[in-house]
Amino acid sequence: MMRRWLLAATLVLAGCSSGVNRPPTEVTAQADAKGVQHVRLLAHSYWFEPSRIVVKAGHPVELKMNNSSWVAPHNVTCNAADAGIEFSANLGLIGRGKTETFTPTRAGEYEFFCHVDGHAHKGMKGTIVVVP
Repeated sequence: MMRRWLLAATLVLAGCSSGVNRPPTEVTAQADAKGVQHVRLLAHSYWFEPSRIVVKAGHPVELKMNNSSWVAPHNVTCNAADAGIEFSANLGLIGRGKTETFTPTRAGEYEFFCHVDGHAHKGMKGTIVVVP
């Protein structure tokens, strides 16, 4: 019985790695025939994949977000209303997700993060890069 408990605890802790000092992963949004830019974002234990998303200003973005963590609920928040990017999506537990649509209006770099239980301090942050 004790071995099973130790094995379970080890597996759970192995999935709880930090995003601090993790190299960034970048994706450039791909537009469909209607000009909508599509991006998929995965929330892992304490990091996002990708952590850097490049989109074009003036074109709508459909951001599909899913939680792939087995151990923690997550959220994705971006507070850049002055650039047309403002959302806070609770993703729940593994397999759950949300889709947000926004149209960035101004070039620049805007942070997104998980506001659940200090996850952002553990490295759960990323950047939306808006290009002209």
